[in-house]
Amino acid sequence: MELRQEALKQLKQFSEQHLSSYAAKRNFDYGPKMRTNTSVLSKYISHRIIDELTVLRSAYGAYPFARIEKFIQEIMWRTYWKGWLEQRPQVWQDYVTDLAKLRSQTQTEQYQQAIQAATAIPCFNDWVKELQTHGYLHNHARMWFASIWIFTLKLPWQLGADFFLKHLLDGDAAANTLSWRWVAGLHTKGKHYLATTKNINLFSGTTYSNLHLNETAMPCIEAKQYPITPLSFTNPNYDNALCLFHYLDCSFAEQSPLVSKSKQVAVLDCVSHLRSLQYASPVLDFKQKIQSQLQQHLATSLNKDVPSISEEHLANFVKKHNITKIVMPYLTTGYEHDLVEKIKKEMKEVTIEYAVRDYDKYCWPFASKGFFAFKDQIPGIIAKFM
Repeated sequence: MELRQEALKQLKQFSEQHLSSYAAKRNFDYGPKMRTNTSVLSKYISHRIIDELTVLRSAYGAYPFARIEKFIQEIMWRTYWKGWLEQRPQVWQDYVTDLAKLRSQTQTEQYQQAIQAATAIPCFNDWVKELQTHGYLHNHARMWFASIWIFTLKLPWQLGADFFLKHLLDGDAAANTLSWRWVAGLHTKGKHYLATTKNINLFSGTTYSNLHLNETAMPCIEAKQYPITPLSFTNPNYDNALCLFHYLDCSFAEQSPLVSKSKQVAVLDCVSHLRSLQYASPVLDFKQKIQSQLQQHLATSLNKDVPSISEEHLANFVKKHNITKIVMPYLTTGYEHDLVEKIKKEMKEVTIEYAVRDYDKYCWPFASKGFFAFKDQIPGIIAKFM
């Protein structure tokens, strides 16, 4: 894949030229024209164009653990968010339900001013424009943005999370939803994140005055508790199955030689589904590019036609090829997973199973509590997979 080569080139350049200074510079947001203090690999990792282990091995091969621990922790945050939400999928389901209930609030003047960069807060307006133009924000800016959205503009966190997810090229259902909940004070109960003028001006490339932020707000509160749902994984047999790929795990084919045993290989068209959810055009275009390159890569690797199949045409494809079993790379909680759950209900004559990476199987159970408990496991994870 062209995108994979692009990602590997960027990973190599960052590891060789900027990784050593990452810990000291990572919190500074110098703006879209200067991103060398961060890897800017998130859009590739979130689709596993390159996976977490590829990134970790590149870093670990360049420097000792102690020198790059902060960078490794940042990569592992994504693993933590994924594992945490997989064990509490009801958090996502409630978020989607809440969005439907809050939809009328998107017509309010305050919401429209926020998404049109027309608030009285200059830095917030700058970030809205940057997000819509580049599909990316520095992680520190994401925290400031979410805090201002929730505590100063007093808009529902769910609508802010929705705005992010549909405009970020690296948009990830777990990391995005749970990060917004963390800022609000819901992920770690009673502990929220408050943006301050002093902190923004300390770490931003632009100096702002008269921001008038709410720097004394109390955390959000919810009564509901989310018990853990035990993780359960299967070891599917690919024989005579349709191996159905998707753009959220593009490098899975390299991990599984069993693909060659499949009766058919195809790519599930998830872009059409996200278009119906009104994702931003740059995000849809990026995901379509990934999907098309994945399709071409599989066709070249397997030396056979690999179609892209939408939800509407999947039933006919399955019937035409007499398929009774579909195997997919694991789809974590999010809109794409919701789509497959819908397909399962509509195509009861077909069994759909997920193939899970060893990395995910091993790491996710550690994400049952807070990140600090997960962080304690990182040296063991590194030792196992390096």
